[in-house]
Amino acid sequence: MSNPFEALISKIKGSKTSVDGNVHIKNEEYQFTFYISNESITDTKEKLKSFELPEDYVSFLSHYESAKLFKGAKHNSGGYDVLSTELVIGYWKAYSIDHPYYPIVWSDNSNSCICVDQDRIHSGKGYLTWVGSILPDDTIDIDLTFTELLEQLIEHDGIEFWDQPIEEEE
Repeated sequence: MSNPFEALISKIKGSKTSVDGNVHIKNEEYQFTFYISNESITDTKEKLKSFELPEDYVSFLSHYESAKLFKGAKHNSGGYDVLSTELVIGYWKAYSIDHPYYPIVWSDNSNSCICVDQDRIHSGKGYLTWVGSILPDDTIDIDLTFTELLEQLIEHDGIEFWDQPIEEEE
């Protein structure tokens, strides 16, 4: 099975190494690690059977069980964690995230979750929503798919672009 995320990962600048199938990328500012999945897609879907799963997210999980993105190069802090199936369930329970949301990415930058909005998976406009961990009713619709989110994070150098003020044209 080909990996549609290889092209996206290749856009990350830095030295790339592979250890036991895990992909490590390091540059002066950040570290990235994509942990290879040893789980069958059937097992993944079974673990997350309570949730409707977007196709691109399932595709990611068929290749990687989790990932660390934009972690500080010197202190491995900040950045984002693409959650493993166990952590999706753990964070969902720990933060009492209500339907239609479930978390797939944790942001150390804002101590918040990026969640799938199950009611918007088939909307054609993207299905991700930022949910504040301290105020779970504090949400921002990101209107991207999981793949688009990864692309935009790489393009915006890890900045939470969805929470930036919109500059007005003069």
